[in-house]
Formats: sequence, structure tokens, C-alpha cells
Amino acid sequence: MRARDDSLDAAIAEQAQKAVRASDIARNLGVTPNRVHSVLSFLRRHGAEFPPVKSGPRPGLQGPRLTRLNAELRGALMPHAAARGMSARALAARILEIVTRDDLVDAILDDGEGQP
Repeated sequence: MRARDDSLDAAIAEQAQKAVRASDIARNLGVTPNRVHSVLSFLRRHGAEFPPVKSGPRPGLQGPRLTRLNAELRGALMPHAAARGMSARALAARILEIVTRDDLVDAILDDGEGQP
């Protein structure tokens, strides 16, 4: 019999206590919403209490989607992601979101191709 993976329990429980949507918890941790619901169901069966967790994306918002990170990028991001309790993919998406939001592309690339 395979042991249950409890590596996400604390991170999911913490966000569920704050009434974060299941889809947002999943995106933050780089897992599927089904995994979030599965962990919450298990924790509830074993006595944990959480406010109701809403399913689905927030109305009118579409989160960034990354489909692939090569092994080198993933490896470089992993320590930073682990320190924040998220996956490398979720961290990469968050970095892109902030770089875009704060108009930092030219500052980061410093290739002279951007705005003067």
C-alpha cells in the first residue's frame, strides 16, 4: 500500500482558512483543483474545519498559463519556489505577472530594444 502524500496539506489548509478559491490555491501551488479538493476532503474527514471553498476561476479573470519549463529553469526556480510554498511553474507565472504589471521587461533584459 502506498503512503499518502501529505506534502501539500499545510499549504492548502492555510489558504483554505483564508477562504481562497480552490482554483487560486491550485494555481498558487502548481497543482490541479481536483488535488486541492481531494486534500481538503481528507483533512475535513480527519477533523479540520475550513470555510466553504469556492470552485472555479474568479469571475472575469484569467490567470497566466505556462505549459512548460525546461529542467534547467525548473531546477533554478525550485529553491525560490519551495521557500514560498509554491511550485516552480507557479513562481514563474507570478514572476511574469509582476514583470508585466510593473513594466520591468526593459529593465530586466537591458538589451536596448525597448522603450527609450
